[in-house]
Amino acid sequence: MSNTVKVIDSISKAVLFETSIENMEAAYSFAQQMEEAGLDIEIKSPGLAETLIRSLGASDGDVDSYKDSLQAEIDEHNDPNDESDYGCSVCPPNNAK
Repeated sequence: MSNTVKVIDSISKAVLFETSIENMEAAYSFAQQMEEAGLDIEIKSPGLAETLIRSLGASDGDVDSYKDSLQAEIDEHNDPNDESDYGCSVCPPNNAK
């Protein structure tokens, strides 16, 4: 994994096109052509946080750990049985009265 944008066939998971994030427009143009040809595709591109941690020297394992921790936090946030004493900036704690 790197700071590249990939156009991927949703069914076979084959990478059909890959370019740097500086050429993201080319990836979207290629994706549009593939969709017009009838392929079901997905575009994978790094977000701001991934780009930042990679620029600071993060390895693929570090990025995977970051993504796993982010997903765990989202899952915890969406847990209706969470009885913690804290909420987020939008939601009050579930045990607030």
